[in-house]
Amino acid sequence: MNWPLLVILVLAAFLLLMPLLSYLSARRSVGKNVAASINGTNIPSSRLVYFYSAHCGPCRQMTPIIDEMAKKHEKVIKYDARQAPETAAAYGIRATPTTVLVEDNVITEVLLGAKSQRQLEKLLQRIS
Repeated sequence: MNWPLLVILVLAAFLLLMPLLSYLSARRSVGKNVAASINGTNIPSSRLVYFYSAHCGPCRQMTPIIDEMAKKHEKVIKYDARQAPETAAAYGIRATPTTVLVEDNVITEVLLGAKSQRQLEKLLQRIS
């Protein structure tokens, strides 16, 4: 048996399955109720929640866009997934960047990966 080939195939399968597992986890989160307050702070019942991490390349591109949107809209909230692991777990976050649309404290859409400002503004219009 060719062991190096087997190892390469197993690693390739693993790398292909990881995004699939993140996607399936995101799909399971849709329809889930989430808390109206986090750490004692009340948050809007309809909101756009962005999860990022400092070491994530796509997050570094997307975070300035979210920061600008958050200055203009109180319904835009961001969390560092490593600094707020309980919050990330409550939303079912397994990868960053992830953007979650919450309407009346129910997750209605989960977007994985970097998104453009245009895509984010369309989501925000749904709850404004």
